Amino acid sequence: MTWEEFNEAVRTFLLVDSQRKGKGVQNYIDRMIVASVIDLQRYIPGFRTNNVKHYSQTNLVEANPQTLSGVNAEDINAQEGTFDIAKSRVSQVLVRRIPTEENRQDVSRYFYLKSIPWERRIELIDGSNMERTTNIPGRIAFGDKTFITAPTLRDDEALYIYYSGEKHFAPAFKASVNELQEPVVFDDIVAKASSDYVKAHLSREVDNDLNQYKSYFELYAKGRAQIFINEKEYAASSPEQVSEGVGGGGFVIQ
Repeated sequence: MTWEEFNEAVRTFLLVDSQRKGKGVQNYIDRMIVASVIDLQRYIPGFRTNNVKHYSQTNLVEANPQTLSGVNAEDINAQEGTFDIAKSRVSQVLVRRIPTEENRQDVSRYFYLKSIPWERRIELIDGSNMERTTNIPGRIAFGDKTFITAPTLRDDEALYIYYSGEKHFAPAFKASVNELQEPVVFDDIVAKASSDYVKAHLSREVDNDLNQYKSYFELYAKGRAQIFINEKEYAASSPEQVSEGVGGGGFVIQ
């Protein structure tokens, strides 16, 4: 499920509330969906250990030569992106190459990038980056709020960073296409709980009905507790369980 699909699922459970009229109400609903997800992440550890950020050519830029300590700007076969999630542990970085007529693949191929220290980012320049293969998957270096990876992504490739930490999604009304297409670890049960959270706050802030607020929030609290039990008993496979990932146990972004 993507972030866009999750928002659509929540609105399905909202029923008539999803079509509420009034100044700012629709944006408020989108923001309350985000708030519910943040609350669920703080309550349920499993939701903090399976987060993923998705990148394509559209949200990566050519690496800044100044970031690479003044390297000549010509022919830099590296890209730079933003990863500003503090206090997170990166468990895996991979590039997925989807099947196309040009690459003649029948199924997707996955390349597990090797992490190098930020101090060695100077190495991520053209000339030392060979074409991506299984044996030479590419490299990545994480800085304070950015990262540099090489070689550059192809049109048929996307980069995924799997990490543990609290993820703050963009509200649907202001999210970019890439942000809407980010995969999430939530399902319809989570969407139902999120809808109760949204209904509770609509009752309090829009309808000024505290009794309805308490009723819906009790439903949300019960749903959240059940999700906690489910996640604890039937924990989904985390990225580090399905692959060795980078650096064995991962590494921490301070």
